[in-house]
Amino acid sequence: MKRKYIALSVILIAIAVVMAFVSGYVSIRQSSNVVINLDDGWTFNYNDEWLEASVPGSVHLDLMNVNAIPDPFYASNEDSVKWVANTVWSYKKHFDKSELTDYENVELVFEGLDTYSEVFLNGVSLGKTDNMFVKWSFPINVDKLKDVDNEIVVTFTPSRQIELEKSKKLGYDLPELFAFSRKAPYHDGWDWGPELTTVGIWQPVYFNAWNDFEVSDLQVYQSSLNDSLAKLDVQVRILSNKKLTAYVECLIDDKVVATNENVLLQDGINNFTFNCDVENPELWWPNGMGDQNLYNVEVKVKTKNYKDDISRRIGLRTIELSRKTDSIGAEFAFIVNGIPTFMKGVNYIPPESFMPRMTDDRYRELIEDCKSANMNMIRMWGGGQYENKAFYDYCDEMGILVWQDFMFSCALYPGDNQMIESIREEAVYQIKRLRNHPSLALWCGNNEVHNGWQDWGWQDLYTPSQRDSISTYYDRIFKEVLPNAVRLYDRGRSYSHTSPIWGWGHDECITDGDSHYWGVWWGEEPFEVWNEKTGRFMSEYGFQSYPQLSTIESFAPENQRFIGSDAMNNHQKHGRGKQIVDDMVNRYYGTPNNFENYLYVSQLLQAYGIGRAIEVHRMKMPHCMGTLYWQFNDCWPVVSWSSVDYYGNWKALHYEAQDLFEPLIVATDVQNDSLFIYLVSDLQTDCKGTVSIDIKDFNSKTLKNIVVKNRVAKANTSSNVVVYPLVDEYVKDSANVYIKVKFTAEDNSVEAEKLVYLAYPKNLNLSNSNIDYSVRKEHYKYVIEFKANTFAKDVYIYTDDYVKGRFSDNFIDIEAGETVRIEFVPSDNSVDNVNFKVKMYI
Repeated sequence: MKRKYIALSVILIAIAVVMAFVSGYVSIRQSSNVVINLDDGWTFNYNDEWLEASVPGSVHLDLMNVNAIPDPFYASNEDSVKWVANTVWSYKKHFDKSELTDYENVELVFEGLDTYSEVFLNGVSLGKTDNMFVKWSFPINVDKLKDVDNEIVVTFTPSRQIELEKSKKLGYDLPELFAFSRKAPYHDGWDWGPELTTVGIWQPVYFNAWNDFEVSDLQVYQSSLNDSLAKLDVQVRILSNKKLTAYVECLIDDKVVATNENVLLQDGINNFTFNCDVENPELWWPNGMGDQNLYNVEVKVKTKNYKDDISRRIGLRTIELSRKTDSIGAEFAFIVNGIPTFMKGVNYIPPESFMPRMTDDRYRELIEDCKSANMNMIRMWGGGQYENKAFYDYCDEMGILVWQDFMFSCALYPGDNQMIESIREEAVYQIKRLRNHPSLALWCGNNEVHNGWQDWGWQDLYTPSQRDSISTYYDRIFKEVLPNAVRLYDRGRSYSHTSPIWGWGHDECITDGDSHYWGVWWGEEPFEVWNEKTGRFMSEYGFQSYPQLSTIESFAPENQRFIGSDAMNNHQKHGRGKQIVDDMVNRYYGTPNNFENYLYVSQLLQAYGIGRAIEVHRMKMPHCMGTLYWQFNDCWPVVSWSSVDYYGNWKALHYEAQDLFEPLIVATDVQNDSLFIYLVSDLQTDCKGTVSIDIKDFNSKTLKNIVVKNRVAKANTSSNVVVYPLVDEYVKDSANVYIKVKFTAEDNSVEAEKLVYLAYPKNLNLSNSNIDYSVRKEHYKYVIEFKANTFAKDVYIYTDDYVKGRFSDNFIDIEAGETVRIEFVPSDNSVDNVNFKVKMYI
């Protein structure tokens, strides 16, 4: 009886297996494709010797690793390594055939080659490359490979050589040679960055090998969204080398939401769409507005012999750019989940001159710096490069919207057919790569190309027929190729052909579209001009400062740590930068008495000027619906417009932005001998409370107090709640008093305050306050408590031995008798015995 049972079971199992094969599916399958990493084992040729290389990498890094060149960041070494960019470089790697023999389809994939190269396999050319912003794939015939010791060689040609050839062929000069290459423009040098024109295998390399089919792409398009339901079109692309029947299923957060048991795959590209519903969707919100809810969407494909899958992480939200016209011009406002949202943030440049040095941890720190400063948007500037996946992932997780420029900046671009096709391929590749990120808010065609053509005198350089050609090229690239690519591959995402819409010399820059206002800095106008020069969306404006002393010490020899030294001049890339900073330091703060104090005061100046801009821009909401200052970060240690230096140190400006980007702030403006007090709120509900106005001397003695009740911080706007006449005897003594304005909600849920000064910092009668402070360690952090016996302005605390870490606040004003608590968290939690120093403005 037992033997018969076993026999029957075997028969039933056999029948089940046969039926499964008949229907096309079995429960056990192997993956149809594999990725074989090729990053290790590369060498590069230097002086006819093959030396160890790093991939991903760049030739400068490889040369530094073998001590063939000095650190280009140090002193004036940048000038001594320019020969590197004018040299032909070759990289090679060997591999065996054994890992590839089981696969019908194999391609050699370079995620990024910088820039002009030719790829050889066993001495035979696979093809040439000319764009660092795309993935390059070369099919491999495995049967023709040797069993062992196959050789890949990549030879790089200097970009300048090819740019000169292209320029000569065009027949007239363009303002910038880099415009002939699809390569990161900043490599050519900028007014904040070195001229370090890199070459190399700058992204991962691998074999992509597969049998029968592979799932090659996935897009999740949100067709509709409301509180109760999100409708998704899940579009999957399957590449097959034969006719197959497949079982395809779609999962959201590991739950199967749709299936199709009879998908017929044809030989070639197969596109398939699932229509999926998400009930009671949890929305994705920008930082400060709500949670960053994310869903994982996965598609699994199974055939008789193989399986493959693909997944993307998405957020459910709506975002559009409104360009609605009104009585004064046209707005430029982002509408997120139906709410007009004021954008608070920065312009982002590449965080490295040698991008292969970047790590996921460094990306995380950068985005955390934005989140911690209450920002909700980063503008990725068009003179750099499209960022690593980790960058966008962290923006998704932390609620930082991304304004994404295509990589065109401050130049005129040729529009021949070869260039147009390269741009089209780049746009499609990058759009497909980035389109599922909920943080992606806008595609923008270029940075200041239209502005330059209209306002920088370029048109005077050309004949009428040449001007017509250049205008045609512009329209072809930025009004046809790029927007068409966005429309086809990222439908629903907003596109703007250029930034700014109007240059800062036009009246329209404050009435129509986004504005780059550079009257402050380039025009050497005073900070007070922000009041009259606020546009509808301030997408660029800025002012320089020097980094802290430890950053200076990283590049300047001890005998060159002074303004005007060779090392300092090499790290000040703006031709008039030293003079402009110096003039404004003297205008607002007076002349510092030594080099270290000069660095410190330059940061106070930057925070003072750009802080005032942020305050005015928010105060003028909804006329203005965004403020993105220039710039967030640095690509090397340098004197620049950044608020966070190359080593991650926050300058005074970043702390100022942290305060001014709070959800509710007090903003003030002095006009016609009156103090106008505004409550600026990003909150979505009205907030009623009391405004107190205290006039104080610099011993923090209250000379006069005014309390105004029943004032409302209206939701999502700026409201002028008090106008206080500055007519009494106290405020006439502007050098000896300040005004403390404070708003307190009725339920004490919200509190905001501001200290108002009636004179420039240099004219305030400040005394040399004695600051008492104590330090104690609590687990992994240090707690510093300050108390000043008289008013202490711009108190700056730093670590004596430059321990890397983050202060909760800094560069603060402390009223007499006030106790202020600041926390310091070292980057390395094991650090012990951190010593602190304090500086203040007198």
